[in-house]
Amino acid sequence: MNSITDILDLEDSDIHVSNIQVEGTQKLITLEYKLTSHFCPSCGFRMHSRGIKTRSIRHPILQDGYELILLLRQRRWRCTNPDCRYETNDSFRFVDRSRRTTNASDMLIIFAFRNLNESAASIARRFNTSDTHALDVFDRYVKMDRLPLSDIISIDEVFTDMDRDCKYALVIQDFYTGDPIDLLRSRRSRVTEPYFAAIPPEERNKVKYLLSDMYNPYLSFVDKYFPNAVSVVDSFHVVQWIIHSIDMYIRQLEKNFRKRDREREEKISAEQGRSVSLPVSDELYICSENTAGSSCQTAITSSTIRIFAWIRTFIVL
Repeated sequence: MNSITDILDLEDSDIHVSNIQVEGTQKLITLEYKLTSHFCPSCGFRMHSRGIKTRSIRHPILQDGYELILLLRQRRWRCTNPDCRYETNDSFRFVDRSRRTTNASDMLIIFAFRNLNESAASIARRFNTSDTHALDVFDRYVKMDRLPLSDIISIDEVFTDMDRDCKYALVIQDFYTGDPIDLLRSRRSRVTEPYFAAIPPEERNKVKYLLSDMYNPYLSFVDKYFPNAVSVVDSFHVVQWIIHSIDMYIRQLEKNFRKRDREREEKISAEQGRSVSLPVSDELYICSENTAGSSCQTAITSSTIRIFAWIRTFIVL
């Protein structure tokens, strides 16, 4: 029960657990090295203790629902050789000299990032640290090199809403395999410009086609970063744009025919001195969404979808 390895799962068997006390929701565990003879690493003379300093650090593993605070009793040692006078403090392998949390917190932060629903801010709050520190820990241990660019790459965004400046992450994908080449935290130019500029020109020059939607910054990537590439709008967005254009044209025709028929009714009513209601014109009947059966406009749009779905199968890119 007095072993730090058994209690805290920290690999430092020379440490002695000298006291355990509970204050509210915190459990305070006092740790110190067993008192043994020390010899100067410089001259070999015996060293003597010059006092004990207690250092408080957090251990980010809950025990029985309690927050753990480790009180480290560090002895200061001085060499007895008057010509040496070398001094040192007890050091603990599970915590660095300048840190206020144990080294185990780094691995726990990395593990927490596996949950895609967690943000850096929520992880930082859990481990009593800053957002910057949590991200620095991730970058220090997780190496995520991008894959090499293929001669055909696809670019699109995915909604993440991590913060105000990172609502849309940029996905770069290999057209042949469908594998993600890389993922940028934002599609904003302040993120994309230094990223693409850092890719060697000889690698960027090998890109022949850049597939994207009609988002103007994506279309401009060719001129900025891929001088030998052709910007290609993917077939899905082409068909979607054509269908939308046809739909808007039909709606505009319907609006014009309604206006024409209304003016005709008003003119006849004025001539006859009474309210006249004319039947729906053939043109409006064709364009209207409110026919007795299925909507003519819907039928036209559905036919258009089928036609362009057939055309799409012949689009190479």
